[in-house]
Amino acid sequence: MKLRQRILIFFAGSFPVVLGVALLAVYFSMAEYREAEFLQRLKEKTTTTLRLLIDVKQIDHNLLRSLDETTINNLYDEKILLFDSAGQIIYASVDDTAVLFPGDLLQELRGGTTEIFYREGAYDVYAHIIEKDGARFYAIGKANDIYGKEKLRFLVWTLLGVFISAVLLEALIALYLSRQISQPIVQLTDEVSNKSIHNLTQVHVPRSQDEIASLATSFNSMLARVEQSYSYQKNLIHHVSHELKTPIAVLISNIERVLHEKDPQRWQESLEFQKNGLMQMSTVVTTLLDISKYETDPAQVFSETVRVDELIFSCIESLQIINPAATFEVSIHQNVNDAGELTCPGNERMLHIAFLNVLKNAVAYSTNERVQVEIATQQKSIQVLIDNNGITLSEKEQSGLFTYFFRGQNSFKKGGIGLGLVMVSKIIQLHKGTIVYQVTEAGKNRFVISLPQS
Repeated sequence: MKLRQRILIFFAGSFPVVLGVALLAVYFSMAEYREAEFLQRLKEKTTTTLRLLIDVKQIDHNLLRSLDETTINNLYDEKILLFDSAGQIIYASVDDTAVLFPGDLLQELRGGTTEIFYREGAYDVYAHIIEKDGARFYAIGKANDIYGKEKLRFLVWTLLGVFISAVLLEALIALYLSRQISQPIVQLTDEVSNKSIHNLTQVHVPRSQDEIASLATSFNSMLARVEQSYSYQKNLIHHVSHELKTPIAVLISNIERVLHEKDPQRWQESLEFQKNGLMQMSTVVTTLLDISKYETDPAQVFSETVRVDELIFSCIESLQIINPAATFEVSIHQNVNDAGELTCPGNERMLHIAFLNVLKNAVAYSTNERVQVEIATQQKSIQVLIDNNGITLSEKEQSGLFTYFFRGQNSFKKGGIGLGLVMVSKIIQLHKGTIVYQVTEAGKNRFVISLPQS
């Protein structure tokens, strides 16, 4: 069942029930109030009649009946009977209304019952005891609350009109609200249903700033991650093929050349060369596969605690073995008070690859193979600044630095296909860190890597 239909059914079913219960409560409350008020008037009438009869001794009974007949009697169609303490009737209003079984009521009153009430058809009958000047009197009143019942009937029709009008109005409001609520959902559903791996454009975010807008924003965020992940996965084969194509060609060429050699020394050199080439290819493949694996489950990245300073020294040691001419100047900023501040959660092998690539690039693109490294802390993060004095990048080149297969002007006659920094950026992102390129005031290249502290 669609959401719009569910909203309509919910409002159409619940609102009339709630409104009906509320209006019934109003009706029964008014009916009870009418009855209580009418009985109080009967009581006051019988009491007033008795006082007139006793206090104004000169009053004539016929005059009193005339007063009854011309005032209250016509209004309520009432009958009043008054009895003295001996049970003798001392007053009876003149009309055709009969009180059934007045003797039984009188007997109950004389037996100790203070009040008696019951209905007799359209009439209300009320009997009670009146104490006057130390004497006991008994009163029985019977009347039909014509005007009270007319008001109650008017109330019924009014409540019925309110109920019908409210239900119709509620149906229109529910129809409007269901459309307003479901329309952005339907729109979002239509946009989502049109999404495919070849169409990952952002969906429209409503301006309502409600849960639907939040859902659309979250979906756009998910689309961005899917597009990023898919882009990496889509290019994985291209990455591997481009990265391995040249080393494989070189290895094959070397093997073909050595096959015609008979010198054992040349064989040994060839095998060492092939070993190094295969190790480089293995590192690239392993790194790419690790990035792909950890992108699907980022929690696995933070399985170790890594000392960043020790990791950098290890990378420098490896690079100096490959290139003894390279020079590294490492400094620890004065804001670092303890070695424990230089630890971060992560995967040591992947971070080793990331720093190794950045340091290797810094050496390769410097003019004198000199690299300056500074390690500092700032706002619960570890910052590593890597500088070299090579040719700096233009603003246009900086925007594409961490994209696939980027090659700047300063890479002329340099090896590589522009994949290293892409892997570095991916690894740093997986560690919830950042890497940015800057040109210092002194005109040097600078990479700033930030990683969260443990």
